[in-house]
Amino acid sequence: METKRMGAKGYKRKRYWIPSVVLILIIGFIGIGTQWTPKITVFLLKSLIEIANPDTKDTMLSEGITRVADVPYADEGSNDSTLDIYYPSVTSEPLPVVLWVHGGGWVLGDKEDIADYAVQLAKQGYVVVSMNYALAPDTKYPTSVIQTNQALTYVKNHVSEYQGDPKKIFLAGNSAGAQIASQTAAVVTNPSLAKLMNITPAAQPEELRGVLLFCGPYNLSTVAETGFPLIRTFLWSYTGVKTFEDYPRLHEMSTVLQATAAYPPAFITSGNDDPLTSQSIELAQVLKRLDVEVETLFFSNSSEKLGHDYQFDLESDAGQHAIHSAVRFMQQYSR
Repeated sequence: METKRMGAKGYKRKRYWIPSVVLILIIGFIGIGTQWTPKITVFLLKSLIEIANPDTKDTMLSEGITRVADVPYADEGSNDSTLDIYYPSVTSEPLPVVLWVHGGGWVLGDKEDIADYAVQLAKQGYVVVSMNYALAPDTKYPTSVIQTNQALTYVKNHVSEYQGDPKKIFLAGNSAGAQIASQTAAVVTNPSLAKLMNITPAAQPEELRGVLLFCGPYNLSTVAETGFPLIRTFLWSYTGVKTFEDYPRLHEMSTVLQATAAYPPAFITSGNDDPLTSQSIELAQVLKRLDVEVETLFFSNSSEKLGHDYQFDLESDAGQHAIHSAVRFMQQYSR
């Protein structure tokens, strides 16, 4: 009897090991899998974000602001080709337009992520168009740039229906969206780049009054040196090449290499504790050498640590400083 009891206890102890062994195997398979495809890491990242930030899209529209949601801008809205439009319900004249490209490392994010910011800009007298685009790794470069040009076409053709002036357009974006927006601005103003990418620009250079670039990467040959978290996974996803520095079209994506003297006036900002700030500084220096009008906001003398996408914290002094500076910039260049 004693022998049988000992055997039963041993059996139970072995059973307790089963979940641990399974967990170890799963971790091992994930570890091996992440060496072959970025999809696993992206899936886990999306899952963690969804758990940490459950869907609470409860944007409060201020009185006097109208929102039109999920408007298709190409292919009847397929491939995430939809946008949201925010504008003052009553205005006496056509308003400048802000076409915003959201961030998320080219693999995450949604047009609704900037809803609160769009409302605040609309309250200042702008028509804000927040666009979606197909995300990596399922869709790769240069699709997002092509889609931004398509959204620009929609703005040119339809924004007057929402009180907007199609001859006063600002391209804007945050993080990876800032890279996409900055490259699209280069396509509009650099005929060689447009030809290289086989894109017909949707706007004339004079219609693009400026760009607003928040916390983005602009030299993709050196961006890995910034140490930005998961930047290699993000660009592997976007380019389809694990060692993305070897991607043959990387020079197209680097605005510091594609900007010309015709590049539109630029408002460039990034936090003093953001690993990507060096990229913003480099772009500003390049544009200034080209005699492009540039306004920068880097908080280099601030004792407060301002991280990536600091501008969305509108309860902070820095966030308020950024939005007021951006509005002043647009007022200057939309006259």
